[in-house]
Amino acid sequence: MKIALASAPVIDREIEKNKAAMLRDIERCSGKADLVLFGESVLQGFNSLCWQYETDRQMAVSQQDDAVRELREAAKRCQIAVSFGYIEKAGEALYSSQMVAGPSGEILYHYRRVSVGWKEYKRTDAHYREGAHFGTFCFQGKKVSVALCGDLWTEGRPEEMRSLHADLVLWPVWCDFPADEWNQTVKYEYARQAALCGERVLFVNPYCATPGLTGGAAGGAAYFRGGQIVKEAPAGHSGILIVEV
Repeated sequence: MKIALASAPVIDREIEKNKAAMLRDIERCSGKADLVLFGESVLQGFNSLCWQYETDRQMAVSQQDDAVRELREAAKRCQIAVSFGYIEKAGEALYSSQMVAGPSGEILYHYRRVSVGWKEYKRTDAHYREGAHFGTFCFQGKKVSVALCGDLWTEGRPEEMRSLHADLVLWPVWCDFPADEWNQTVKYEYARQAALCGERVLFVNPYCATPGLTGGAAGGAAYFRGGQIVKEAPAGHSGILIVEV
């Protein structure tokens, strides 16, 4: 099975532009991979919220939103599974979520981040919520799980993930380490942490392209296995890394 780790360029609050970049990457990966994995909150951008609920609920999208539908249609058209992060609106609640759409456009799996680090939790109210537990889904005969960014750094969660005995853990993130810091040291810390969570872990970080913003996500992708980096794309730019697992 081949999986494309897409460090897509993301502009905060520019859903149409971000969606267009994702659609281009989906087309690019068609016929080359079985699944394309995008990072956390790639649809709206991690910094798209202001922690004022009435404003933020306008930025969030539901599972039935047109942008989500278009990404699912692209999965079907290109016959490739697609997983992407977005700020989800479900009723009156907001989540940092990750959807997995199958190659027929169906929703294979939907996950809501379980750790609080996606929000300014000292400023937010009960509308901003988290999921409860990890889960699994079956893809091409493999048992797959998903965690978002800080989930796998939260006390007790690595053990919970390992107890699922997933064949593959998808770990989309939004990390704002400087590219040099990631490339030289931090990636090894993540490799060691991944080993606590599962044998095979696929990591992808978007590339923040918001004009005038410094210190945003710097891209980068990696296939971690047994605490080692099997294959990687360095941080510092957007791009696609295809790995075989």
